[in-house]
Amino acid sequence: MKTKDSSVNVTGMHPEVVGALAKMEVCRSAALSLLLTHPMVVTSGKDGVHKPGSLHYAGLAVDLRFRDFMDEWARYMKNALGEGWDIVVEADHIHVERDPEKKPLDA
Repeated sequence: MKTKDSSVNVTGMHPEVVGALAKMEVCRSAALSLLLTHPMVVTSGKDGVHKPGSLHYAGLAVDLRFRDFMDEWARYMKNALGEGWDIVVEADHIHVERDPEKKPLDA
């Protein structure tokens, strides 16, 4: 596991969450493997609505779908982690939480 930088603090996190990080990595690898068999998807070229002055309008930019990877990774994690975990795909990250209200935490 790698952290973004030294500002990320995982010290003192619940052991069940720390233990699940390895499963999350296995799920990431599985999602990547699956996506390697699928084509890249362009979601916008000169079409669509973009900010004023966007290079899309000049035919100099494209948007690529990354959500497929996020959705697959989230699906794998939901299956691997099981009951008591919430996985939410946000705009730029996946939020994973262990919800003790859905299932009591292991001691």
